[in-house]
Amino acid sequence: MTDRGMFVLFDLGETLVDLTDLVGRIADRLRREIPGMEQDAEKTSHDWIRRTSASLPRAEGVPFVREIDVAAMVLRELLAARGIPVTESGADELLRRAWNDFEPSARFCPGVSREWLGELQGLVAGLGVVTDGDIVNVNRLVKRLDLGRYFDAIITSEAVRAYKPNPRIYRAALEALGAAARDSIFVSDTPLDLQGAAAVGMRTALLPRGLLSESATLPPGAVRLSSPQGLRDVLASWSKEPSGSG
Repeated sequence: MTDRGMFVLFDLGETLVDLTDLVGRIADRLRREIPGMEQDAEKTSHDWIRRTSASLPRAEGVPFVREIDVAAMVLRELLAARGIPVTESGADELLRRAWNDFEPSARFCPGVSREWLGELQGLVAGLGVVTDGDIVNVNRLVKRLDLGRYFDAIITSEAVRAYKPNPRIYRAALEALGAAARDSIFVSDTPLDLQGAAAVGMRTALLPRGLLSESATLPPGAVRLSSPQGLRDVLASWSKEPSGSG
């Protein structure tokens, strides 16, 4: 196996793209649009992103619900707990306005850059993204950050109607890349994502970020990266393995 024979797939939010500013934009919208939220806006927005991630219908066999619908439901519940009634459409529209605020300033996570992606692109057979985002927002983000020039496949949960760690979303990405699971590595800031990738036979690497990373168990053999740059060393070490190992 050589570096060029490997395929690298990434989670998007908080692995490649920094979501901290999105949380801040939602807090700004809460302060501006919801009376009485001036003091609680920051905590509410952080609770929102964590609870939205935890509330996505991830188990196999459960009905698929769009991420924006889950996110709006969570926001309504958080506000209702503070005695603030908001309609479903009101929560949806607030979140969409916050995304419009966020998108122009969207940036990469620390250690991720176009130069790094270009270098990585030259080392491997293909790059892919597997994200729990919806199609419209992901496409807007891809265009904004010019990700299309680096990634050969970008698979969204909405397109596949499955969230990580459902095997279906990883298999769809592998099929789009023409990649075998044994020749692929999945990189994410959350162990749960890695568990799903490992279940279909992929190698895995954790890149902890803090906003959404949890303390769940890593799959056997997972690599823990201290920075994105460490991925190149991991690929180099695997290139030295005898053919058929791993």
